[in-house]
Amino acid sequence: MLSFYNYVKALFYKVFAVFIALLMTLSNGLNNFFNGDIYKYESNSKVVGLETLERAQGVTTDGEYWYFSGKTSLVKIGFDNQTVYAYNYKALTDELVEQYGSKHIGGISYYNGLIYAALEDSKVWAHPVIALYDAETLEFIGEAYEMPNDILTRGIPWVSVDADNGLLYSSYSKTAEVIYCFSLANFEYVGELKLSDPIDAIQGGEVYNGKLYVGSNDMTRAVYSIDVKTGRVEKLFDRIMYKWKWIDNFGGEGEDVTVYPMEDGTVIHALDVGALFIDSNLRHYKWDV
Repeated sequence: MLSFYNYVKALFYKVFAVFIALLMTLSNGLNNFFNGDIYKYESNSKVVGLETLERAQGVTTDGEYWYFSGKTSLVKIGFDNQTVYAYNYKALTDELVEQYGSKHIGGISYYNGLIYAALEDSKVWAHPVIALYDAETLEFIGEAYEMPNDILTRGIPWVSVDADNGLLYSSYSKTAEVIYCFSLANFEYVGELKLSDPIDAIQGGEVYNGKLYVGSNDMTRAVYSIDVKTGRVEKLFDRIMYKWKWIDNFGGEGEDVTVYPMEDGTVIHALDVGALFIDSNLRHYKWDV
């Protein structure tokens, strides 16, 4: 016979499971009811519950693994979306917190065995930082670069590596009219790329074949491409589109984007967090890049 404690424990887990199922149903129902026309993704690497917190900010890939950032963590996942190869729950080390007041990891980018991570001191906006992590272990390698806060006046929401041109990219966290360019060699500001059209709330991006692909948290959670030579902006597709402004952020948030051709033909992989932050979705899209 079950003890009273075990009975209560089992009952709690059953109630919790039903609660999550109801929330997921509500989330899916809202999507179906309020969505406009959405470009269809081929598949979705979804996680639910606590794993959502680990995959809620940024995503990148080296062609073998997915790398995700949470608010204070980094995780390395196999393409099976299940096998965890490395996990750093305290990616914001004491050193980073003490020196820069870092409280939040944003978008990330992979290059040459390293994860480049955008760090912010939350609403203070005094110390935008790019920190480097070993892609094998996800440990901080001791290199962090404070970026100019007279340019990045509202933090550094994301970073993307353009190895071919020796540059790092980021943008203003609200409406971006330019992409800020920094030297990959020394992290110094080298200029800006004027956009043909402004983009609201860029959350992250990746460079591929001469274009910067970015994910936004605008009204349609759209994904865009930017020609890194001319600044020409092209809207590619909407992810989640709510027709009424009042419900805008109830449906979760559009986050980072990474680009890599997979065996199933998908090439753009866009991260978003679902309603009430119950689930995290890495949606895989076929697209001519």
